[in-house]
Amino acid sequence: MKRILLAATFLALAALAHGQSHPFENKLPLIDRYIDSVMKAWNIPGLAIGIVYKDQLVYGKGYGYRDLDNKLPVETTTMFPIASNTKLFTATAACMLAAEGKLDLDKPVRNYVPSLSFHDDLLNSSATLRDLLSHRTGLPRYDGIWIASPLTRSEIAATIAYMKPQLGFREGYLYNNMMYSVAGLAMERVAGMSWEEIIRKKIFEPLEMTASGFSQEDMTRSGNFAFAYFETDSTRRLKTRNVRLESQALGPAGTIKSNVEEMSRWMITQLNGGKYRGRQVIPEPVIRQTLIPNTIADKEGRWSELSNALYALGRNVLTYKGYKISTHTGSIDGFYSNLTFVFSENIAVFMVHNSTTAASFRSGMAFPVIDRLLNLTLTPWSERYLLDAVKNQLDDKKRRDSIRATQIMNTVPSQPLHLYAGQYLNPVYGEITIDFHDGKLWLNFRGQRSALGHFHYDQFVTNEAASGLADFRLNFLTNSDGKIDRLACQPYGDPLAEFVKRKR
Repeated sequence: MKRILLAATFLALAALAHGQSHPFENKLPLIDRYIDSVMKAWNIPGLAIGIVYKDQLVYGKGYGYRDLDNKLPVETTTMFPIASNTKLFTATAACMLAAEGKLDLDKPVRNYVPSLSFHDDLLNSSATLRDLLSHRTGLPRYDGIWIASPLTRSEIAATIAYMKPQLGFREGYLYNNMMYSVAGLAMERVAGMSWEEIIRKKIFEPLEMTASGFSQEDMTRSGNFAFAYFETDSTRRLKTRNVRLESQALGPAGTIKSNVEEMSRWMITQLNGGKYRGRQVIPEPVIRQTLIPNTIADKEGRWSELSNALYALGRNVLTYKGYKISTHTGSIDGFYSNLTFVFSENIAVFMVHNSTTAASFRSGMAFPVIDRLLNLTLTPWSERYLLDAVKNQLDDKKRRDSIRATQIMNTVPSQPLHLYAGQYLNPVYGEITIDFHDGKLWLNFRGQRSALGHFHYDQFVTNEAASGLADFRLNFLTNSDGKIDRLACQPYGDPLAEFVKRKR
């Protein structure tokens, strides 16, 4: 299909509006051309960018469409999820509470959430908020616990005991959204208000981020919000992605919704040591605290232009072509963001788009902007990431082909299909319901309803490639009497879990 790249809105340069100039005026057309090319190459329907210099949003622009069907343009006020760029808000607020003496980042988190129980005694006695906020607990992601989960933050915390470490405590970096949720719970306990209220009172209100919020309702309230899109097949036709996997429990790890204009105020405050419009909104030591490295996030250092990334609190710190930068990405439900600071040059860049196809480019999409702003040698970042994306597609196809190759043909289920139906329970993931309807089995899990096709023996699979929903492979198990009494699966890619059939 024709890729629409019409520039929808252009925010007048704030600095020029006040009769001031900035050193990047002649670079902005170059950035325009770069973004147009990226949108074509990656089939991105809509994108927004904000560039801050010192204390001004010097460039804010929307490209393409937030709503393809109705041809509604992206604007600088268009709401997007910023996803994991929420983490810096959480880490900053935690440091503010520490500066107020309400908590200590280096004391065990169980001091603030006594009911919290980890899988082993070392974590119970030693894991601190700093450990949780810098991804060094040794616990892997377990994203299947929070994805589309109905659980509250407290209920989510109760599942931590089931999470088995993959590395030793403080042995290395394992990104973990769940730890941010727990950190948010600790903040709630000491502040006497919800994490959402903490962020609103300490950050949103003083920065006049009145449109920013935390829920789908907050995002859509104004009517100016983006839809996400994905490619259904090799024709590159885009389809609206209506799947929403985030949950309230995820909150501190990734549920903030905002826009370019309001994110620019956050960027200005970061660049100016916590000051916004002459007011010290965030103590300067808090900003510095979030920039202190705690663990090595990238030991391989794949690109020569980049140093090894170190994870601080809610952000990575590293060097890019000799410049120290702070950066983080976000991805949720088909939306992808990048927030990058070059503190020595008083520059910050925020970018966000709505294309699942371009998911992998979120890590590199700000680098070409920095190259152009700072007159650096242009590195073909988009081309590099496109090559990686093609390789990943081929690897994914090989993986799916290898799974299909294990299928044993001409087998049949061991039981009549209606005997597989029932409610299956797991203490961490909750309930999976299997229905028998119109001669088929149907999976019902966290709002998703998908037909189950027979794979072989007592294994069944979903096929949701064209819908954007998650796929599941269920293995039904029998008891000593030969009756179906359990099923095993990997919820959203988590380790294998068993669900026990509820007895009637």
